Amino acid sequence: MKSCPLCHTEMPARYNYCYQCGEYVGHLETAAPDDDPAAAKRHRLQERFIHYGCLTLILMWTAFGLWFLLHINR
Repeated sequence: MKSCPLCHTEMPARYNYCYQCGEYVGHLETAAPDDDPAAAKRHRLQERFIHYGCLTLILMWTAFGLWFLLHINR
């Protein structure tokens, strides 16, 4: 995580500009990631939850969209 020197907002290391104030932060050193296995497991579970949630939304959107298209003229 990086910290903006102007507004002190923390942001992921991949960002080159602060999303709060727009300051360039690409030159800052990033902190070393924590090697905490519990945090890594929690992060994987959060990613899995988001991925399956998005997949569920796409499937529901497709199913109800097709149902609507097939039953629109009845």
